[in-house]
Amino acid sequence: MPHQRLSQPMPVKKPLLTGILLTGACLMGQAPALAASHTRHAAPSASQKALDKAKQDREALLSRKAREAALIDAQRKAQTKAAQEAALQAERARHFSALTDQAAAELAATEKQIDSLTQDIARLTEQQTRQRAALARRRASLQAILPVALRLARYPSTSFVALSGQADKSVQGLSLIAGLTRLTTRQADDLRGQQALLDQTAQQLAERNDALEKAKKTQARLRDVNARKMDAATKQQEEAESRLKQARAEIASATAKAATLDDALTAIDKTQARLRARMEEEAKALALQNQKEKSQAMSSQAKRLSGSTGSGVSHGGGHGPVAGSIVTAWHQDTESGPATGITYAARASSPVSAPCAGQIDFAGPFRSFGNMIILDCGRHYRFVLSGIGQLSVASGQNVGRNTTLGAMDAAGGRLFVQLRSGSTIVDPRPYL
Repeated sequence: MPHQRLSQPMPVKKPLLTGILLTGACLMGQAPALAASHTRHAAPSASQKALDKAKQDREALLSRKAREAALIDAQRKAQTKAAQEAALQAERARHFSALTDQAAAELAATEKQIDSLTQDIARLTEQQTRQRAALARRRASLQAILPVALRLARYPSTSFVALSGQADKSVQGLSLIAGLTRLTTRQADDLRGQQALLDQTAQQLAERNDALEKAKKTQARLRDVNARKMDAATKQQEEAESRLKQARAEIASATAKAATLDDALTAIDKTQARLRARMEEEAKALALQNQKEKSQAMSSQAKRLSGSTGSGVSHGGGHGPVAGSIVTAWHQDTESGPATGITYAARASSPVSAPCAGQIDFAGPFRSFGNMIILDCGRHYRFVLSGIGQLSVASGQNVGRNTTLGAMDAAGGRLFVQLRSGSTIVDPRPYL
């Protein structure tokens, strides 16, 4: 009986059983959470760190490129504005130049009029002198017979009676009196005519002198106007040149900040095309105004400001732009693919010479290229030379073939030389 009592299960109260079950369930439910919490607090792996760093580097690179793109865009906008202002200043300069031409033409006409009046005055003065001399001679000849003429005029009867005793002498006397009368009348007429000519000459001289005085005043006024307009035109032209120079500086700055060499060359091409188009339009407008010399000057300026006047590339002597040996030949295999140029191991402080004649589109530091020069040879050819230690040329400068562009560092260095025809990279060897 006691055994039977022990084998029977002890009764359990329902509230206590329920609490035990709930506690177990809670512990089982918390197990995954505790495991997750443990996982979160575990140290990241090396691969995770590398991935996070790569992401951060990529985001930093994208951010830097975005800033550079914004900066280049701002520079291009500023350059466009400067070019527009320069075009406006050039238009004003052309306007003042046209006014100056008009003033110069008026001044030339006035000076020609002054010369003509001066010659007329000299001729009339000489004529007046001759007329006065002739009048004096007429008066002298008339003065000799004037007493006799006056006596005959006052006492004709007495003079005639004095000759009446002799018939032949009377006839001779009458003839003499008649001739003397005619002579006196003619002399008097000559005197009046000579005096009229003298008076007319004096009137003409007075008119010429008045006209000369007015012409001289006009000449002085036109010279002042011409000088002021010339000064204004010169100032406007200088301002236009300054604007264009500033625009080129901004282009060079944008080139230096370009992400790649291709972007830099593209920026240069676009800017040059815009400048060339504007200057050529101005040259055409001048040609339509029959200002041939100014049109030619504008065309020359367009070539000088917006493109090289070089004749392209020509075959060289094979000595290269710098003294040294070739360490990377054209199209030689490299880690980044076939070489796009020639790399020289240059001697210490050796000069770097221009492989062609042309214009310096860019001269300055560029990315990892070091000091770089972009030389426009003309006919869409450009040489790119980078790795120069010291530069001796500036952007916008014209150079001849073999002109010294700079020098390598005192420790030597490597000079990279690339040749482009438009956007195509070509073998530079035949032209070095």
